[in-house]
This record gives sequence, structure tokens and C-alpha cells, in this order.
Amino acid sequence: MSDWQIWVRGHGREWLGIVDDELDFSATARHLALGAWQVTVEAASPSADLLLEGEGLALIDADGRVLLSGPKRPMERGRDPGSDNTLTFTGVDDTALLSRIVYPSPATAITSTGTKHTAQYWTRNAPAETVLRDLISANAGTSALADRRVPGLYLPASQERGAALSSQLRLDNLLDAAWEIARTGGLGFHVVQDTESTDLHLVVYEPRDRSREIRFGEHLGNLGSYEYSATPPEVTDVIVAIGGEGVDRRFYRYQRRDPLWPGVVIEEVLDARDLSQEPGDGDEEWVNPDAASEQRATERLDDGAATASVTFEPLEVDGLRFGADYALGDIVTAELDLGDVTDTIREVRYSRTPDGGELIVPSIGEPPDQPQIYRRVAALRRDVDQLKTRR
Repeated sequence: MSDWQIWVRGHGREWLGIVDDELDFSATARHLALGAWQVTVEAASPSADLLLEGEGLALIDADGRVLLSGPKRPMERGRDPGSDNTLTFTGVDDTALLSRIVYPSPATAITSTGTKHTAQYWTRNAPAETVLRDLISANAGTSALADRRVPGLYLPASQERGAALSSQLRLDNLLDAAWEIARTGGLGFHVVQDTESTDLHLVVYEPRDRSREIRFGEHLGNLGSYEYSATPPEVTDVIVAIGGEGVDRRFYRYQRRDPLWPGVVIEEVLDARDLSQEPGDGDEEWVNPDAASEQRATERLDDGAATASVTFEPLEVDGLRFGADYALGDIVTAELDLGDVTDTIREVRYSRTPDGGELIVPSIGEPPDQPQIYRRVAALRRDVDQLKTRR
């Protein structure tokens, strides 16, 4: 008997019914990234009618906990020769509903007739969870302008978890900014639907370092099949070029060699012409380029570092149950014949088929499918941040 329930919800997020005859189902929850889901059913099945009527679904475990919920995306219909028609429905998790823009003055509407904001930036200095909650509330929650609110979004009171930080935002993507605040503050979050209502709840969690206690290995009897992948660094030498013209421009070079790829040398120039060599008259915002260039080079070297990822099937034993003893965002260790891999659980894939039953497959390390894409997006976001003062 299955321990999971796949609930379908309607246009107003009311519960319509349960899918229990799917041909294939999978849902992937991700730490500080969007999750997704997919379900395939026979076109003539009762679940097909239910999913066609519905606008989204939720995966609920045996304890009544929502593992992932989210809206439906455009439908795909497929047919294999010699078989019945099938319908495949896909969607993302409800965290995607936070895709808004951060207003400098969130209480000031921007209209087609033109608007000036009284503040240059939205700013907050507080523990990370408080900054995160206030940011979402001001731009998508009950404190936001009426037409910018996510209907039914509930934000719990802050427990003031996470590192203290200062946030200064202007016309940023709300979801990207929230992920960066959580990452910097040592937190994680996602949005899921409440099982007793049509409300959406912001769930904030604090990842734990369980790498000493939570270890997986074949010799430990708790590691089934696994896949290991590694990629070399994208960059090992960063040359930061700061302000000036021609021969007067100043360059800084920073190096980082990876022990697994000692012969790999990849040089890259980072244009930082916004950094001035000396402060100008009345330039109160001048930043020392020695420290600033090192910081930018370090960020690029971090983004372009070599990566390793492990996707594995854990075997449940006493004291080692996903959701109870370790969770998404926690740091764990996989003991492989190639060596130990200690990293964050970046994503968890839930799947169910009639023959294979339920399966939970975590992944630790960089996302195994497209790590370079994630890093390039982070680099682009950083480049945009350099230009914020022009907005």
C-alpha cells in the first residue's frame, strides 16, 4: 500500500480528489531553487478527468506533511504504438508564485502614467529570516499592494533565525533576492499549500551539518545504487581589471588550483572598471580596490570551481530516515570507493510507479544536470548588481 497521496486541486486551490492510478509520477524538491513535478496517466482513466479539471497538485506523505505542491503547466499528450493514449501533466512548485519585482517603496504603485518612488532602495538590517519575511510580505504578502499579493499567502512570524545581514534591493527579482538572502543567512525556504485550507504557507527551515552522523556507504548497509559525477573548474586564474584608461588601468591576479585537477589552468578577465583606483573629490562611496578586487575574484573562483555530485538511493535503517533524521538542505556524507563526498542535499526526487513503488533519491553537491547553468546565472546576477545604481 502506498504511503503517499497525490491530491489534485482546483482553480481556487480547493481539493478535488486523489490520483491513485498513475503510470508514472515524479516530483523534485530543491534547496534554494524551484522544484517541479510530472504525472502520466491513461487518457481514459478517472485520474485523467481529474487532472484535466484541476489546476495543480500536492504530494502528501504518510504523516500528512506536504512534500511539494504547485500549479499545473501546459499539458502534453503522447501515444506509443500499440498502447493506449496517455496524458502527461507537468508543473512547478508553489515557490514560483513569488516571482515579483522588489519595489524600492513597496507601498507606492507603479502605473502607466509614471511613478516616482520616495526611496532609492528597499533596505532592512535584521536576522536573515526577518529580512526574508519582511521582503516577501512587502512585495507579495499582506503588506503588498492589493494587486501584487499572492492570494492566500500566509507568512509565519519570524523566529529570527539565520545570520544578521543588511539587504539593499532595487527592482530585483523577488524570488532570486529571497534565495540569496536565505543562502547568505544559512537558511532555506519553500511555499506549500496547507492541507486544511486553500492557503499557501511560507516554510522557512534551517539546514544542519549532519555530515558526521549521517553517512551513507555500501559497507554501512544504507546505500543502494548511486551515480557520481565530477566536472573540472571553469576558471583557475582571475585577472581583475579596475578603472583607468589604457596603460593607466590597474590589474590584479588571483589563482586557485584544484587538487583533483592540478594540470588545469584556465584564465579569465573580470572587468571591474566601476572600481576607481583613488577616490575623487567628494566621493564618499569610494571602495578600496585592493579588497574589492579580491572579493570579486573569490566570488568568481567559487562559482567556477570544480564540482562533484552524488545522486543515490538511501536504504532506510534505524536512525536514518529521510524527513525524520535528515532533510533537504542538510549536509551529509557519502562514502564512495572514489572517496568521501560531503556536501549539501541540493534536491530530493520522489517517484512512484505501479511496479517500482515509491522511491526517494537525494542528490548532494552541485545539481547533477546543469551545474554550469546555475553558476552562470549567479555570475549574471552579480554583474547586474554592479549596475543597480543606474536604475
